[in-house]
Amino acid sequence: MPQLTYQQIERLVDDPEIRKAAAKTLKGFCLTYLPHHFPADLSEFFDEMAGALQDHDQHRLEIIGFRGCAKSTMASLALVLWAALEHPDKYPFIIMLADTRGQASINAASVQHELRNNELILRDYGHLKYRRIDDPRPEPTLESDEDWQAMNAVLDNGVRILSRSRGQKVRGVKHRQHRPSLIVADDVEDLDWVRTQENRDKSDRWFRGNVLPSVDEQTGRVVLIGNWLHTDGLMARLKNTGIFKVLEFSLLREGDGTEIERCTWKAKYPTQEAIDRKRDELGDIGFRREMLLQVVPEEGQDVLPEDITYYDDPPFDDGNYLAHGVDLAISTKESADCTACVTGEVTWPAGKLEIYIQPHPLNRRMAFHDTMNALDDVRHSSTMSSEFFVEAVAYQQAAIDELERRAFAVTPMHPIKDKRARLRVAARYMKNGTVKFPRKGCEQLITQLLGFGAEKHDDLCDALVYLILGLARDGIEEQKVHYV
Repeated sequence: MPQLTYQQIERLVDDPEIRKAAAKTLKGFCLTYLPHHFPADLSEFFDEMAGALQDHDQHRLEIIGFRGCAKSTMASLALVLWAALEHPDKYPFIIMLADTRGQASINAASVQHELRNNELILRDYGHLKYRRIDDPRPEPTLESDEDWQAMNAVLDNGVRILSRSRGQKVRGVKHRQHRPSLIVADDVEDLDWVRTQENRDKSDRWFRGNVLPSVDEQTGRVVLIGNWLHTDGLMARLKNTGIFKVLEFSLLREGDGTEIERCTWKAKYPTQEAIDRKRDELGDIGFRREMLLQVVPEEGQDVLPEDITYYDDPPFDDGNYLAHGVDLAISTKESADCTACVTGEVTWPAGKLEIYIQPHPLNRRMAFHDTMNALDDVRHSSTMSSEFFVEAVAYQQAAIDELERRAFAVTPMHPIKDKRARLRVAARYMKNGTVKFPRKGCEQLITQLLGFGAEKHDDLCDALVYLILGLARDGIEEQKVHYV
C-alpha cells in the first residue's frame, strides 16, 4: 500500500473536506485521526484487515493475528470510534469485551481519551461528552459508581459504549430500544485460562449462551480478535462452527525463501536480526505461538495436527480383533481423573499393522464396581475377540486381578518412564500412519494428544498410549491362532 507523504498528511489536517471524505473508510479514518497509533509504515495485510472490519455486512468476523500486528488498535479502538462517530445510526449500541475487568477499563479509557483529547476528532465531530447514567447495572457487582460510569457511557450523539469482562452478563442488556449493534471481543481468553477443560467450557457457554444471543438479530455484528491459544479454545471452537469469517495474519508467510523475505510487516521487522531478536525475546515456543499462530504447549508439542491420520470406514475383517488401552482412576470425585478406555480395531492388510481407533471411547468417573461392569460392556460390545492393556501400579493391580477373575484377556502394563517419554514412543506410530482416527467421535482424545502438558486431564491420552505400547510390546506383528 503506498504511504502518505508529510505534505499529504498536512493537507488532511488542514482540509476538513478531505478529512470528511477520508473518514468514510476505516483505513482513511485511522490515517486521518489516529496516525499516532500507527507510527510505522503499514503492514501488507492492513488493507485486508481494515476492509473486513469496516464491512457492515460481515456480521460474524474472527481475526487471529500475531502479537503487535495492531489488531487490538484496529478493532477495540479504531473500529469502535469509527462506528460511533461516522455511523451512529447504524451502531447505536457498542459493547467492548475483554478477559478481565482491569483490561475492560483500559479499553474504555483508550476510547474516552481520544474522544476527549484528540484535536481533530474534537474539531470535526464536536465535544461528544459522556453523560452521567443512572440506569441499573445488568448484574450485581463490586464495581463502584465511578467504575460503572467509566465503563458505561452514552455520547451526545446517542451512542452507548459499554465495556464488560469475560463472564459478565450481556444478554438482555438494551440501550433504549436497541439491542447491541456491534460487539468487539478482544482477547477474552489467556494462556492460564485455557489450560483447563472446565474454563474452556465456561467461555463457550458464556459466549454462545450470553453474548451471541444478545446481538441484534438483523444487523448486529460480532468481531473477535485474538490468537490461537489452544486447539479447543474459544477462537478454535467458534471457527469450527463455520458461521464466522476467519482471517489469520502471521508474521511470516508460508513459502520458500528467507524469513525476512516472508515477513509480512517489514517496516516493523526490517532485518533478519530484528526477527531473531523477537524470537530470542519470546523464546522458541512463545515465538511460534505469538508470532506464527501455532498452538504449542509450554513443554513442546509431541503430536502435531498433521500427525493425525483419519479414516472414513473401518476394515470390518473377520480376522481382526480389538485391543483396548485402559487408564484406571477409581474415584467419583469431581476433581479426580476419569477412567478411560480407548479401543482400536487391529488389522494387517498386506502384512502391515493398522490400528483403527474406535469413536466415542469410554471416559467417565466411576467407582470400582461400576468400572468392572463398564469394561465388561466394552468386551461384549463386539463379537471380535478382545485384549486389554491395563496399567499395573498401586491399586490398579486389584482391578487387573478382578478382570482376570472375570476371564478377561488382560496384559498388565508396568510403565518405567514418565508420561511424556511414553507418549513420544507411541507418537511414532501416529506419525507413520499406523494409528488411524475416525473423523468424528474422538475430539476429546485428539485434544488431549495435541495439548499434552497443557491439558488438566490426560486420561484418554494415557489409555491410547497403553493400547499402542501394549501392541508394540507384542511385537507389532500379526497374531497367529494355533489350534491344538
